[in-house]
Amino acid sequence: MSQVTLSFTIQGDSEGFVTFECPFCSSEFKVRADELQHDDKPVMDLFCPYCGLTSDKNNFYTKETVEKIEALAMNYAIEQLNKTFGKMARNINRTSKGVIKMDFKPLKTVNVRELKDRDTTEEIFACSCCEQHVKVLYCAGVSKVYCPYCGVDM
Repeated sequence: MSQVTLSFTIQGDSEGFVTFECPFCSSEFKVRADELQHDDKPVMDLFCPYCGLTSDKNNFYTKETVEKIEALAMNYAIEQLNKTFGKMARNINRTSKGVIKMDFKPLKTVNVRELKDRDTTEEIFACSCCEQHVKVLYCAGVSKVYCPYCGVDM
C-alpha cells in the first residue's frame, strides 16, 4: 500500500503567529510559523509556555486543526472510494450486456473549514537562550512563561 501525504496551510495572525494548545493544561499559545518550520532546525517537541510540560509537537495541535486534518483525510478516502466504485460500475455495466446492472451514487465529501488565526491581546516573549518567540496571555497570576522550544523560564 502506498503512503499518501496531505498538506494544508494555516494563515497566521498579522504578526505570523499560529495557535497551538497544550495537551496537558489545554492552554492556548502562539508560536511564529517561520520559527516552527525552520528547515535548518527542525522542531520535534514543544514545551507548554504555561505548565512547562513537553510532548511531540503534533500533540499541540488545536481542536480546529485536528478537525481539519480529519476532514481532509475523510475527503481523500471518499474520493478514492468514489473513483473505485465508479470505475467498477462502468466496467460491469459495459461488459455484462444488460445481464447485471450496477448503480452507483457517489458519496459526498465533508466541508473543510479554512483556518485563520485572529489577532488577540497576547504578549510576545523572546527567549534569551534560543532566541525563539512565543505569544501568551500574560496577566496577573501568571508567574512564569516557559520557552516552547527549549523549555527555559523566560
